[in-house]
Amino acid sequence: MKIFREMVRSTTMGRDAIAHVLPYAEDESLVKTMKEQQQTLEEALKAAERELSPKEADEAKGGKLSKTMLKASSSFSAMLNNDTSHLARMLIEGYETGIVSLQKCINEMQKSNDEVPLSAKDLLKTYDKHIRALRKFL
Repeated sequence: MKIFREMVRSTTMGRDAIAHVLPYAEDESLVKTMKEQQQTLEEALKAAERELSPKEADEAKGGKLSKTMLKASSSFSAMLNNDTSHLARMLIEGYETGIVSLQKCINEMQKSNDEVPLSAKDLLKTYDKHIRALRKFL
C-alpha cells in the first residue's frame, strides 16, 4: 500500500538525517531530544515495514544515491553551522517535508474512500510533536 511505502520512506529519511546531524550537536538537551526522536522514528519505521514485503520496504527506503545525497547535504550543512538553532531548523524542515508527503497520501486515500491506517495518522501527530519539541531550540 502506498501509504506504508511513504511512511517507510519518510521515517528512514528522518532517522538517517538525525544520525548525520547528531555528531555536530553540542547542546546536551538537543542531543537528548534528537536521540529520543530517532528512537521514535525507528519504532515507526519497523511498524510500517511489517506492512510491506521486504522488497517493497527496501525500495521505499531509497537507493544508495539518494542516501548519499542526504548524508552529504545534512552533514555538510551541520559542519558549516552547528549552531543549536540551525540544527533544530534543519530537523524541523525535514519533519515538515514528511508531513506534506504523508498528508498528500492520506488525502488521496480519503478521496478514494479508502480507510487510512491509524498508524499513518499517528505518524503525522508524532512529526508535529517532534516539531514542537524542537521549537525551543530555535
